Amino acid sequence: MECHLLLKGPRDLGILNLNAQNKCLLSKWLFKLINEQGVWQTLLRRKYLRFKSLTQVEYSPGDSHFWSGLMRVKPEFLRWGKFKLGNGSLIRFWEDTWLGNEPLKNQYPALYNIVRKKSALVSSVLSSIPLNVSFRRSLVANNLLSWHQLVTRVMDIQLQD
Repeated sequence: MECHLLLKGPRDLGILNLNAQNKCLLSKWLFKLINEQGVWQTLLRRKYLRFKSLTQVEYSPGDSHFWSGLMRVKPEFLRWGKFKLGNGSLIRFWEDTWLGNEPLKNQYPALYNIVRKKSALVSSVLSSIPLNVSFRRSLVANNLLSWHQLVTRVMDIQLQD
């Protein structure tokens, strides 16, 4: 995410863009929540994440002002990031960016539209051969071709403990 902190205009007065600065700072907190260990990270993980990843949680009424701010910038923050696969237990197969430069739902929109479990985790999908994915209707024509392309891309991926 680019952080342009100065408002640009015809007179360029050098006035700080507080909205952009706030997004940048909240994004930094999200980055630290994902990548670092500490007291405040542990507190937020226990209170808001529980056994979910950051991508799986949403704002709920009653959440703190700070957490609601994090949830507001989360979509833009995640759009510019990519996950390391690891064991795949915290990464959504279709909705997170882990294979390529965008989520699989954007790379294969027709498949995503008919998949049954849109929030399936990578670890669950790759847990069996054939892949643990079911669709609401039979795959034919372009959908079948897209599915074979996707299977070819993921068949050599090894999850790590």
